Amino acid sequence: MVCYQRMEKKHIITLSGKPGSGKSSTADKLAELLNYTRHSSGDMVRQILSQSRMTLEEYNSRAETNHNLDAKVDDKLRDLRDKEDIVVDSRLGFYWIPESFKVYLDLDLEVATARIFKDAVSNNMRKSVGTSSSSLSDVSRQVRERMLNEQSRFRQMYGVDPYEKSHFDFIIDTSRNDPQTVAIAIFDAYKDWLDSEVWEQRHFSVPLGYSFKNQY
Repeated sequence: MVCYQRMEKKHIITLSGKPGSGKSSTADKLAELLNYTRHSSGDMVRQILSQSRMTLEEYNSRAETNHNLDAKVDDKLRDLRDKEDIVVDSRLGFYWIPESFKVYLDLDLEVATARIFKDAVSNNMRKSVGTSSSSLSDVSRQVRERMLNEQSRFRQMYGVDPYEKSHFDFIIDTSRNDPQTVAIAIFDAYKDWLDSEVWEQRHFSVPLGYSFKNQY
């Protein structure tokens, strides 16, 4: 079990995790529960994609050699370190804001693929940047390539793997949890973390056979 000695803590929660794990939905619910302001690096990237007329695949491909793309988002994330009472939905939020309560949303990649495919069909913003696809197999390929790309890119740039769970204070499996349940679990753990002298990494999951209605 990983333990953390008490350090400077800020009223900031950073949410990271696998694609399709529900970071955006959870961030919305959590910010509402806490009356915090929500920030999203995904929204920042999608704005860049829309303005540049790039797809997410093109962005990830170019970002392997053109680090200016990541730098634009990183600058915005670093600026958030001076704020309080915020929820940050970002793959590298835990890295840029180490004093935050660092949360990792986990799930099976098959479930992630189904969620992303559904979202690509119904979400106009994601369609506008070319993340929709005609088949689940295409989405599955894109998700795996995206994760490998990000692991390689961020290891090269910062020496960090965004999917390494040891970086995080709280890990929650979102496969069978709706956003409200996830947000409440994070809320409770966050309050404990703020009051703690020593923190042990916690895990939260729903027992096999029990299911919440999926509202992602």
